[in-house]
Amino acid sequence: MSEEIQASRWYEKSSPYIALLAAWIAMSGSLYFSEVAGFIPCTLCWYQRILMYPLAAIIAVGILLRDPKLPYYVLPLSLLGQGFSTYHYLLQKTQIFGAETTCKVGVPCTTIWINWFGFVTIPLLALIAFTIITIAMLIAQYAGVPEEAEDEESPRPWLPVAGIIILVVAVFLGLAQLKGGADEQATSGNNEGGSTLSIVDQGAAVYKEACAACHGVTGRGVVGVGNDLVHSELVLQETGDAFLKYVRTLEHEEEEKQSSPKAMPPSGGRPDLSDEQILAIFQFLKAQ
Repeated sequence: MSEEIQASRWYEKSSPYIALLAAWIAMSGSLYFSEVAGFIPCTLCWYQRILMYPLAAIIAVGILLRDPKLPYYVLPLSLLGQGFSTYHYLLQKTQIFGAETTCKVGVPCTTIWINWFGFVTIPLLALIAFTIITIAMLIAQYAGVPEEAEDEESPRPWLPVAGIIILVVAVFLGLAQLKGGADEQATSGNNEGGSTLSIVDQGAAVYKEACAACHGVTGRGVVGVGNDLVHSELVLQETGDAFLKYVRTLEHEEEEKQSSPKAMPPSGGRPDLSDEQILAIFQFLKAQ
């Protein structure tokens, strides 16, 4: 019986650290997706970041100070984060809310950057993190942890807090280094004239970075934001040169008739794209 009590007590004492680990993984993961993978965050993503990022610091400081009121500081943010994540996921995966109503400018909130196993998207990952933090804080609140130090000279839990943060940051930097090395190798292989990337693969990479936010990951458009490019006259009937001219100048009769509510700037707002990159995008869209 005493062993069961000790095991339960260990789990209760670990709950703040579980919440800390979840918050740091979520924060580092979102930074990886945006800063390393190049997935541009939408408005709802930013709302979830605003709620998650402070938790990484609040939980760490609360544990170090052994503040028994830590759950009261965390739960309002985590519960609100659960609400935003749930709404964002349902907006992406269902028709419950109809047409998109929240994001009017910038990256549409219906853009699905990842779709692991057919259902795991970035908002779902955020929802899981917020839920873990909420459950951990409820356990901590019930168990009365972290316990307030009996005196100021009591040692503080620097080691586990620092260990969790260092571990997550190290994994983030390692993954970023691997991604950067892979991208550099692919680029150098292509520059050397090898067959590392086909023209379609090159176009897919540039399209994901420059066009997917408004025209959808597959090029089939986003309602109220960007046109369906795959089935447009520019892609189905015109040549690469005509596509290039339109992207640079936006002069095309058929596209003007089907203009989306959100006007696209010349060169898609990316004047740094070369003609070769835009033609590669054309070949990618033709292949869809």
